[in-house]
Amino acid sequence: MKYSQIDIIGGGCAAFSLARLVNKIPLKNINLFLGKKNDIAQDHFWGFWKNEFNEDAYKNANHIWTRWSIFTENSKTTLSSTKHPYCVIKRKRWLSVCKSELKSNKINYFKENVIERDNYLFVKDQKIKSELIFDSRPPDIPSNALLQHFQGYVVTANKDVFDETAVILMDFRCDQSKGMHFIYLLPFSKKKALVESTIFSKKIENKKFYTTEISKYLKKHFDLTSFTVSNHEKGVIPMHQISIKSPNSFNIGTRGGAVRPSSGYAFTFIQKQVSQISNQINKKILINTEIHNKVDLFLDKIFITVIDKSPQLAPKIFSRLASQLNGDEMAKFMSGECSILTKLKVIFSMPKLPFIKSFFFILRSDVRN
Repeated sequence: MKYSQIDIIGGGCAAFSLARLVNKIPLKNINLFLGKKNDIAQDHFWGFWKNEFNEDAYKNANHIWTRWSIFTENSKTTLSSTKHPYCVIKRKRWLSVCKSELKSNKINYFKENVIERDNYLFVKDQKIKSELIFDSRPPDIPSNALLQHFQGYVVTANKDVFDETAVILMDFRCDQSKGMHFIYLLPFSKKKALVESTIFSKKIENKKFYTTEISKYLKKHFDLTSFTVSNHEKGVIPMHQISIKSPNSFNIGTRGGAVRPSSGYAFTFIQKQVSQISNQINKKILINTEIHNKVDLFLDKIFITVIDKSPQLAPKIFSRLASQLNGDEMAKFMSGECSILTKLKVIFSMPKLPFIKSFFFILRSDVRN
């Protein structure tokens, strides 16, 4: 099927990432409905491991590391990869990269909010009637779902304390009473790092809990009591498969199931999703926005059930995972691109009894539903 016009709703990663790719396809018009709050959206970091789908983001990354570590009370595992380094790019930088490729007369911007009514999308009471509509508006979070919630900030110390060569991907040496809890630390220099307190649970804590945990962590493990903070970051990500089906549009980004349920990682999966869509439009074939295979999603459901019911197992689970894989394998596993052999390594590294129980729990739930 040949399309002459595309409407893209949203002003974030998914919307602009798709727009930059379809802009290269011969189309008459591309309409971007940004919404009224887009200009004041907070800047923040997106993390990813380099692969074929995020090559342009890698080239524009704010920071890149070839090493990352996972800590528990009893262990430290450090992995490395030069082929698939860990990267972060700030939201505004990536959107700027996308916008720089949209300087064309066929791009039309609209700042009005889009409203859904009776399965149709409207702008100022005018129905959007494009041949192809992609919707990236944030979805509602399912009730009683396990959440990944975090808060943190950029810390600047007055002395050299951070190892700038390695990301602390997860450090479980912190309060585990609220659920699965770890510290995420991105060292930008010996004196400067992004530090976040991240929890997997169904209850979001107040701001003081996260900031107190960060201060306690920095004092205990870096002997750091005096520092300045900036660039406050916070977020809530559902650890649940979200893939909303709409009769008159295609959903992308978080709304379209791009977030990996077990990890909350989204950036690379969004790039994979929009690349897939762009190729389908270019080849004039049916649109399919699904990017996670059914096996991965089923394994994610088992993992999420284990973490929900037994969060105290998280340090053991992730330390075993890291100890069984090399850096390339872990990067590809976290990016949804690993081999069957790697998946088997992951499966056999897990504590057997809780995962078997969760397996049968999910089977029973699926049968009832």
